[in-house]
Amino acid sequence: MTETDFPRRERITLSACFLAGGLGIGGWGANLPALGRRAGLDEGALGLVLLSFAAGAILAMTNAPAVIARIGAERLSVIAAGLFGLGIVGIGWVTQMAAAMVLASLAGLVFGALDVAMNSQASSLERRARRPVMSSFHAMFSAGTLIGALAYAALAQGGVGNGAILSLSGGVILVIAAAMFPRTTAAPAGPAEAAPSARSRARPGAAALALGALAFVIFLAEGAIMDWAAVYLVRVIGTSESIGAAGYAIFAGMMLVGRLLGDRANRALGPPRLFRISVIAVAVSMAAFLLSGSVDLAFAALACSGLAMANVIPLIFSAAGALGARDGGRSLSRVISMGYAGILLGPALIGFLAQAVSLTASLALVLAGLVAVALFGRALEG
Repeated sequence: MTETDFPRRERITLSACFLAGGLGIGGWGANLPALGRRAGLDEGALGLVLLSFAAGAILAMTNAPAVIARIGAERLSVIAAGLFGLGIVGIGWVTQMAAAMVLASLAGLVFGALDVAMNSQASSLERRARRPVMSSFHAMFSAGTLIGALAYAALAQGGVGNGAILSLSGGVILVIAAAMFPRTTAAPAGPAEAAPSARSRARPGAAALALGALAFVIFLAEGAIMDWAAVYLVRVIGTSESIGAAGYAIFAGMMLVGRLLGDRANRALGPPRLFRISVIAVAVSMAAFLLSGSVDLAFAALACSGLAMANVIPLIFSAAGALGARDGGRSLSRVISMGYAGILLGPALIGFLAQAVSLTASLALVLAGLVAVALFGRALEG
């Protein structure tokens, strides 16, 4: 295999893993109302199931670098994707809370390993290619989530049972992983996957913590828009539930478009400038959304927000991956874990604040966080 063939083979394999992860997450999210109905879960119990998934993911994220050092990020990505498919199949047949929590934690465990491994491999490929490629991989993940959620909705509308839908979704993920596995190599593909030296075993430094803090706020804001924008449209602006759901679809669709264009924008502007422009644009769009008062303006603000938000996390992960090349991938693992905590805790915190004050005020605090993050774009330099 020539040097020009290898990156292409690797890129196809990695793109398939990002797509598989997105398909699973799209199906998982769309399945939650049906899971609650089947297992008789109220909002609090469903929250515990979500917490189980998150706990498993964070546990895997913190330990993934050691596994990557043994088998390589590429092979771990494919293995974890296949196991995630099995978890999605299992979730579709759960009828009791205890089983839901166990399967959710196991699914979260393999998803956490998948997330760190595929981002680590993407960072390695990006360094070797000497050009931005991270956003294109995240575009595959976004495409997967949209396809997974839309397919679930269409099949459910057609009368297909929840278990059958998730079995189909998980089966597709398994097929993708099985097709990609013979293409993988167990040898570490780059510096981020190399066995940690004595120096690399040190804890991630201040730069990784700074990037992790940025990831926390950005993921918090993304979670706020995903989970609360539709609620805001219905309860504050006064739209119907179907119109509220369309608002989320607009945000997600424009995020996919932004990621498809992200690598080109990164080459043209450079990571720090693109980061600051993107975060400022998200903040301005979110302010416009809160001040809109009409559906048309709110939709326009959500579209701009999705386009601007698209490449912020890929930029942070690229910077963390560069740090991870020097510490056995621990910096990337730390940043992903801190970011995931933001998307887990953010929507719940917004709900508590909304109950105590108002939804507008709680979302305004997220806006303030975005403004603060825009001042720290230099954390991506070096």
